Amino acid sequence: MKKLEDFLIKNQIIYRTDLTLADLSTFKIGGKADMVVYPSTEEQCTALIRFAKKQGEKLIFLGNGSNVLCSDDGCRNWILKTEGLNRLQLDKNHVLTVGAGVRLVKASSFTAKEGLTGMEFAYGIPGSMGGAIFMNAGAYGGSMDQIVIETRYLDSNGDPHILKGERHQFGYRHSFFTEHPDYLIIETRLQLQPGDKKEILATIEDLQNRRKEKQPLEYPSAGSTFKRPEGYFAGKLIQDAGLRGHSIGGAQVSEKHCGFIINAGGASCKDIKELIRYVQQEVKKQFDVQLECEVRELGAE
Repeated sequence: MKKLEDFLIKNQIIYRTDLTLADLSTFKIGGKADMVVYPSTEEQCTALIRFAKKQGEKLIFLGNGSNVLCSDDGCRNWILKTEGLNRLQLDKNHVLTVGAGVRLVKASSFTAKEGLTGMEFAYGIPGSMGGAIFMNAGAYGGSMDQIVIETRYLDSNGDPHILKGERHQFGYRHSFFTEHPDYLIIETRLQLQPGDKKEILATIEDLQNRRKEKQPLEYPSAGSTFKRPEGYFAGKLIQDAGLRGHSIGGAQVSEKHCGFIINAGGASCKDIKELIRYVQQEVKKQFDVQLECEVRELGAE
């Protein structure tokens, strides 16, 4: 750890050793995070990736932590938080360059104020841009694949690349990066269109009201827990299986929206995982449908 701290100080990279994974995730679950680093430039990211590889250490990339379930035992790996990658720049052709650490709500608000349409769907999604590209985030008929032009990233050796158009391999909750989780997204470019500012803001307000009405935003969660099975809706299957409000420890199937498993108070990673397994077993038994969890685990390696 001394070598790492010396390296971080030399390269002027901010770091913390006093955080827990619960501090870093929207589920508010997880043990100690041994080392969390906050690079603010691509050069710092490159240096970190190469240093970690040289030291035989694994780097975990983390945005807003909105789609992860963190281990009760914490994380021994080094965690690279992307929030310092916060570029937000608009050009005359309505192309927005967004750093991987920029929150979707910030980017969506920015484009709305500029009178640009295309990001309204993203306003209420609690993730960062890097995570949104990684999983092709979407809601209410909109998704990242509709607006992404190109993405700049670093490979596992720290070498830079630019991914364009169809090479993103976007699909439902899928992209090129889900196949390469050791690649670090630095920034992306989005093509937006001029629109009526009042209509854009009205759409955002409408979608937010719908979210508040239908989703358990008052509780810590990782958003929708399961991917949508072909031909079905996960929440409806879980409700029809009689699991609304079912709980194990502090983990609970949301009474407002059965597609969400929430931290109802003091839930552990073990509670959440056991409830996920139970829901999957019941839905499979009753309807012969296998629910696939879309929440990623961040472990104690």
